[in-house]
Amino acid sequence: MKAIVIEQTGGSETLQYQERDKPSLQPGQVLVKVAAAPVNFIDTIIRQGNMPPGMMPALPHVSGVEGSGIIADANGSEFKDGDKVTYLGPIGAAMYADYTVVEADKLIHLDDDANLLEAGAMPVTYFTAYHMLHNVARAEQGKFALIYASTGGVGTALIQLAKAAAIKVIALDRKDEKVEQALKLGADYAFNSTKDWTEQVKQVTNGKGVNYIFNPVADDTIKQDIEVLATLGHIVIFGFLAGAGDTNTQAQVLNHFGKSPTITYSEIYATYFSNFDLVKESLASVYELLAQGKGHQYFIEFLRVPYNIIGDIFIPS
Repeated sequence: MKAIVIEQTGGSETLQYQERDKPSLQPGQVLVKVAAAPVNFIDTIIRQGNMPPGMMPALPHVSGVEGSGIIADANGSEFKDGDKVTYLGPIGAAMYADYTVVEADKLIHLDDDANLLEAGAMPVTYFTAYHMLHNVARAEQGKFALIYASTGGVGTALIQLAKAAAIKVIALDRKDEKVEQALKLGADYAFNSTKDWTEQVKQVTNGKGVNYIFNPVADDTIKQDIEVLATLGHIVIFGFLAGAGDTNTQAQVLNHFGKSPTITYSEIYATYFSNFDLVKESLASVYELLAQGKGHQYFIEFLRVPYNIIGDIFIPS
């Protein structure tokens, strides 16, 4: 079979299109013929060698932590050959290949008429978004949610899922064209985060602030988050794109102690390894929304790229 293999870290030129042996099965595993495997941020930082200490996989490495496909060998499991499935896996899931081996209890069964391209693009971003919105923040309809990086993968998912739950969305992005795109995705309001967005947020919330904030940036943005957070509001931090920053979070929170704020850090693999049933339940809800037409109409565009040229055009250096 063919696979995309990383033998050394660096730019996209390190992605090698190679012939590999089809993986063999162990008890409890099934063989999946891969139909779609998206590119995630984690795939890029692995290829660059920028993973946090202790998390970098051994090389050579086949990337791809999610995707969809068709069961090629059910191996005595509850599945049958030909079933459509999707998969959210750990580092090492090896989805950038013609075939991959998956633990049967980690697969999610899809309907026969499921679109494998859409289904395969959703597990990481949409589980991340659904989990934060409904399991972590327990967001309620009619409340305000502030979403950073609103036109990225998770941001797009958050907008869709929040609107499906009748939550009012305020989107933040760094470029005016992305602000416009966020409005097209369904955000009620959208502001440029390089400008004085805090005053704009206060205006549209009548000075009450937002109930939920979903922040993958970190750094010193916590100062602004606390400022625009409503009483009993909830900040969910799910990344550190700008680093940890110099903010003394405790001091900032104490300045707004009367709001009784909640700050949560959300990392999906903590849930993946400790409560996979919750992952399955959450993704089942996501796919039900997709079946109802509450997700796919917002997809901007899929870029279909053959494996053998992925290193040339799909993953930026």
